[in-house]
Amino acid sequence: MSTRTRYRVEDGRTCIDIRIRQGRQLFDTRDPAPFRERDLDEDAVEYLLGAAQEIPRKEPLSIVVSIAEPRDPLVPDYVLAEAVQSHFAYAREQIDRRLVEYVHRARLFLGVGLTALVVFLTLAGLTTTSLQPGPWREILREGLVITGWVAMWRPLEVLLYDWWPLVDERRQVQRILDASVSVRYEAGDAHPGHVRTGTSPRAE
Repeated sequence: MSTRTRYRVEDGRTCIDIRIRQGRQLFDTRDPAPFRERDLDEDAVEYLLGAAQEIPRKEPLSIVVSIAEPRDPLVPDYVLAEAVQSHFAYAREQIDRRLVEYVHRARLFLGVGLTALVVFLTLAGLTTTSLQPGPWREILREGLVITGWVAMWRPLEVLLYDWWPLVDERRQVQRILDASVSVRYEAGDAHPGHVRTGTSPRAE
């Protein structure tokens, strides 16, 4: 199934539809904070991230929250829209913090790995001058060389590969932040089709 058939397009944006019975269902019911300060429901967050990853990156997104029951005065539309923006803005901050910590750790690993490599290669070189020729000298020398390069395996893995999932996660979170957020009511509302749009400035 293509994204064109799975997700509808409205006003040039690919829509991620969330259908709920009440507006308060968008929030984590275990959080005792007021609705304005609550976390989003985990299933809603997982669905939004999964949809953002599935829809091609070049397509702008629109999040449409469809509510079956009439508008709840305790949960106005702007609170629902702001909740989505606030949740993912905080998620982006957390990812940025993790990336900074990751870079710091990667530099530390690289320093340790290079030090180990220099030490073991130096020891391998010393075996040719301090030991008598023979198979044991060659075995020891090769073992030291291999150990030195093995010590570089983890730093290289961290620098070349491990950071990609974090970057991809941040990209999906940013796409949701850039999406418009609409709140609509299916029935029993004196003001059907109300739309609230919230956007977040793109991070530098």
